Formats: sequence, C-alpha cells, structure tokens
Amino acid sequence: MKKYILILFLSIFTISTFAQGVRMGLSASPQLSWLKSNNGEVKSDGVRMGFNFGMNTDFFFAERYSFSTGVFINNTGGKLKYNDSLIFNSNGKIYNLAPEAVITYKIQYIDIPMDFRMESNQIGYFVFYAQFGVTNHLRVGASADVNSSNTELNGSGCKDEVAFYTMSYDIGGGFNYYFSKNTAVTVGILYSNGFIDVTNNTDSNYSDNATLRNIALKIGILF
Repeated sequence: MKKYILILFLSIFTISTFAQGVRMGLSASPQLSWLKSNNGEVKSDGVRMGFNFGMNTDFFFAERYSFSTGVFINNTGGKLKYNDSLIFNSNGKIYNLAPEAVITYKIQYIDIPMDFRMESNQIGYFVFYAQFGVTNHLRVGASADVNSSNTELNGSGCKDEVAFYTMSYDIGGGFNYYFSKNTAVTVGILYSNGFIDVTNNTDSNYSDNATLRNIALKIGILF
C-alpha cells in the first residue's frame, strides 16, 4: 500500500514539474453512489446520496490539455444485501447476522484524482471540456446501518469491514463559463466506476469483490 501511495505522489510531482501553466479551483458535487458485487449471493440494494467537495489543480502541458488532480473529501457508500448468514465486525464486536441482512455502508474517503483533461477553444463565454482518468480513494472513516432479523445497528463503526485503499476510473464532461478573463464557473457530470474491492469482509465465506460506483454533478469555480 505504501508503494502505491509513493508512486501516486511521485507521479503528481513529476507532472507538475513540467507544467506550462497552473489553474486552481474549488468544487462541490452532490452524488448518487452504489455498491456492486461479483458474488451472486451479495446483491446491490439501492443507491445512497453523498457529497464530495475539495480543491482541484490543473497542470497545463499544452494550451488546451492538462493533467488534473486535487484533494477532495468524499462522503459516499452503498447498500448490500447478503443472502446467506454473515459475520460482521463493528467496533471490535462480532455479530452473526441472519440471512437476508442489508448493510448500508457509509464511507468517508480522501480522494486524489489523476485525470487527463481536454478543453475546446473558447466559444463566447463558454469552454467545453472532457476528462478521464483514475481516482485514488483513501478511507478515513466508515460506519454502517445493519438491518437484520436478529441485529439492528445504526451508524456503528465498521473500519475493519472496509478496505483502506481502493481505486476507480472516471469519465465526464461539462463546461466552464468565464465571467472574467481568468475566473469561471464550472459545471459537469462525472461517472466513476471502481475496480478494486471496497469491502474487507471478516467473514471468509464471502470472497466477493464489491466495487463502488457513483455519478456526480460537479459545480465549482476556477481561478
């Protein structure tokens, strides 16, 4: 894990060193997120509202092309329904959940995106953009609501059940509206699809790979 984080920061440092220009901004993104498992005994059980906010930085290596990164606080999660019985660890206490248990995972990440961004020429006050890349998610908090026939938990800590690190690929687009030479309002849609397991099940009977997915409306200001 330390190796991945070191490579991440070395990559950002290398790219920023050769940047021809830098643009910064702030953004907030309401989002819908859900979890998807590759195990037929674990089903997605709906979406969860979340919120993502933070600071982004674009390092331009050409006039309309940039490497985009930043630091964001991401409140996300999703619901999973387990068809079979399940061992669940919450705050160091072990619960034996009955079949058909539904767990709502509430996860807080620090997100560090690494995106390639392309922009159009300015058309009136507008510049349109598209971006794609990957986002690194570092878990800083995790809790869960558990709805089972033999156990009810609300907002109970579950860090042992959620992996510290995961990664997703993302793709999106939108526009910047310039109301002065260097200042713009930015609006876009971003879809994110995880490909590393989010959960860290203490129950060895569940060897599933549950990934996090979300779609977000990004609203911000660029300086």
